[in-house]
Amino acid sequence: MQREVIEVPVISEAIRKLGAPTSALVRAGDLLFTCGMPPIDVRTGKIVTGDIATQTRACLDALDLALRHAGSSLDKVVKATVFVTDPALMGAVNAVYRECFGEGFPARTSAAIKPWPLPFDIEIECVATRD
Repeated sequence: MQREVIEVPVISEAIRKLGAPTSALVRAGDLLFTCGMPPIDVRTGKIVTGDIATQTRACLDALDLALRHAGSSLDKVVKATVFVTDPALMGAVNAVYRECFGEGFPARTSAAIKPWPLPFDIEIECVATRD
């Protein structure tokens, strides 16, 4: 199966500025794979700081923008992985997650990790269909 890197204006540039050797979005067949999306302001490409709810919303907004750029959306996410710097943050993360996904949640894995050397506490990656 061939893979295609999909450049997403603002988001791809913001990911490059973080210095990670990754693509924001890759298509393989009818599936879309995102990188671990940090909380990026979709208008400016800058990292969003603030409380975990604000950061979570920014991650999901960035994911939705990237997916829509490739012909999909959060509604078509089948699997998500949430990385947080502290498991105690998951209650607030879940509240925003419920708002964004409504009923019929995608499969999800959550993991607590050591803090990044950058000023945010969450990343979310996902796999979505493009149909």
